[in-house]
Amino acid sequence: MADKVFAMASNLDCLGLGVATAEEFADLVERIGPRASLVARTDDGTELLRWEDPSGARLLLTRGKRGITRVVPSFGGERVVRLGGVRRVNGEAAVADVVVDGEMVTRLGIELEELPLLGDSSYEGAASVVALAPEVRFLADAEAFAASDFSLLAGADAGPRPEHFDEDLPWPPRLAAESFIPTGMFASSEEGLRPVGLLNGVVRYAERRTTMLTGQEFVVVRVRSAGFEVDVCLPGGVDVPLPGVVLSADVFLTGSVEMVLPVARRRWFLRR
Repeated sequence: MADKVFAMASNLDCLGLGVATAEEFADLVERIGPRASLVARTDDGTELLRWEDPSGARLLLTRGKRGITRVVPSFGGERVVRLGGVRRVNGEAAVADVVVDGEMVTRLGIELEELPLLGDSSYEGAASVVALAPEVRFLADAEAFAASDFSLLAGADAGPRPEHFDEDLPWPPRLAAESFIPTGMFASSEEGLRPVGLLNGVVRYAERRTTMLTGQEFVVVRVRSAGFEVDVCLPGGVDVPLPGVVLSADVFLTGSVEMVLPVARRRWFLRR
């Protein structure tokens, strides 16, 4: 595959749910609402609802006394990632450690489907990690990525190699083909933390899907990055990449976690 850059769309386009106006978005939510299933309900009557298309495209709706208060796009991926230290930090994101063989390999901000369920406690569990990427870059392989501007570490000084810099490391500093930077966690406070990041990874497999509700297409790519696997969802206009291609994208992170916590400490009634 030749190196390609695919232009900006929206997070909803990455699930075959693209809309052009606020009115179309309101119509979409109105169509989905009656088809959504109850996931959980609080003592005060707030409900967490999930709608899922046969394609795997999902919308999570939080419904209170005044109607729908939160809509989160997501995807029904496999829970193949272990998350630890999961806790809610604001109304948009939780923080979590990605754990591999008992060791933390990275930390990320993520808008989990279960975000309204998270209280002050710390959770852990198997999770799906989904990356929505309205704009994506494809490089033919790891070698092509390493030679491209997309691998350059942002803000790195491209001047002469410092004498103290390790001779075995590339200069200027570059990111690996399997790397992740949680850019949304660089905020000055937890209130400003966002569920976004820079994801680079090697494609394991990919396929084009069609959302039955809308007839729109999107592309799902399983990517290996920084020691864990993530389902990357792309707009339908994107080519389906081959295994071994390197994907590079600024992404919005969502997903679902099977929370492990003593039942007595849960405030929500959960429906499995």
